[in-house]
Amino acid sequence: MVKGANVALTGPDGAIGPLIAEVSHGGTPEDLDVYLLLLAADGRVRGDADLVFHNNPASADGSVRLAGKAGGAPAGVGCAERVRLDPASVPAEVERIVLAAARYDGGRFGDLKDLTLTLCAADGGAPLRFAVTDAGPESALILGELYRRGGVWKFRAVGQGYDTGLVGLVTDFGITVEEEPAAPGTAPVPDPPVAGTVPAGGVPSGPVPAPPPAGSGTADPVSYT
Repeated sequence: MVKGANVALTGPDGAIGPLIAEVSHGGTPEDLDVYLLLLAADGRVRGDADLVFHNNPASADGSVRLAGKAGGAPAGVGCAERVRLDPASVPAEVERIVLAAARYDGGRFGDLKDLTLTLCAADGGAPLRFAVTDAGPESALILGELYRRGGVWKFRAVGQGYDTGLVGLVTDFGITVEEEPAAPGTAPVPDPPVAGTVPAGGVPSGPVPAPPPAGSGTADPVSYT
């Protein structure tokens, strides 16, 4: 698939089974994390629980869940993170599922080789592949999205970077990120990433320092056809 292309996922009989989305790249498992947002008709989450990531690995209804990372050793082989989606079980009020990824500690998607999103039926079949070849200095990226159109589930290859980072991305979709003021005379120092937690600049369960504006991080409007 090319950037901006879309394809129907629902069969002629209106049925759609579980899907597997895989985000692969030429780095290590620590190089990125996958994030998914379940959006209502207004383009925003219904609540913070609609953000699925490693500290909230499944949506409340179970229709979207992380399925783990693999690879990364030996060095250079690359790795992938998988997500299982069941569109037939998605609540009726959810109209879009955004699949995004983020990097930390100064990592930029333009430096990551072979970034590819693959989508296929959980029981096999021909996969859809979208290779992101034009990523730049952004640390957060929307790879693709599933959306409803006329009773049919469709998939769009997006490839939209956010120069405001992960905080800017999730804020655009209605996630509240609180600002935590630094103590007088003390500069905030980010904690190093720890397995099972979200690094500073990510989206944890508590307040996160919001980054300074770095230009518009809002995704370009798209036409849902």
